[in-house]
Amino acid sequence: MVSVRALVDADLDAAVALHLEVLHMEFLSRFGPRFMRIYYHAWIVSPGAIALAAVDENSTLLGVLLGAHDPAQHVRAMARDHGVAIGATLVGRALTHPRLAKDLIVTRGWRYTRGVARLVKSRLSKRPAPGPAMSGPVIGEITHVLVDPSSQGRGVGRALVEESVRQARSAGVQELQLVTPPDMAAQHFYERLGWISSGAMQSRSGESFLRYRFTL
Repeated sequence: MVSVRALVDADLDAAVALHLEVLHMEFLSRFGPRFMRIYYHAWIVSPGAIALAAVDENSTLLGVLLGAHDPAQHVRAMARDHGVAIGATLVGRALTHPRLAKDLIVTRGWRYTRGVARLVKSRLSKRPAPGPAMSGPVIGEITHVLVDPSSQGRGVGRALVEESVRQARSAGVQELQLVTPPDMAAQHFYERLGWISSGAMQSRSGESFLRYRFTL
């Protein structure tokens, strides 16, 4: 039996191990377990975020979903409350891995520098960093859906995605979006759940993805 609940700090070791196993090719995975623990904890406690765990009857972690019903709020909270720890861990890892440092600067250097500058400015002024003006439909996102390879075919991914849709709908979200690597299994999975393909994209680090959207 598969059940879905909120992801909690007690799941961190298992969630990070699963992430590094399933998404070992992802850019963030290259920063190692210490960074990923900070990253996952920040996601768990961030307002606006969706962080879910799928477990079996023995409470063994079978899958994880990360997303946000309010991506802007989530990103601001991550930067404000965890930006220093995340940044320090990124830099520490990069200093001992020159190739990683180069890729970090080329693909994310300017964006991260601007984010740090906004964070410092908001702290010096003792005011929260301003968010973008809201207009148009409320759009949430799913950023990661991870299923233990040994548990595939048990409905783990479906249960996680359906719970994320329920939470997003309760939060007033009108559409969810996600990107996934362009393998046929992922395409068929989301299409069976009613998601609509909206084209391809490439990340700043050169990774290829397919976009999907789901109207709530």
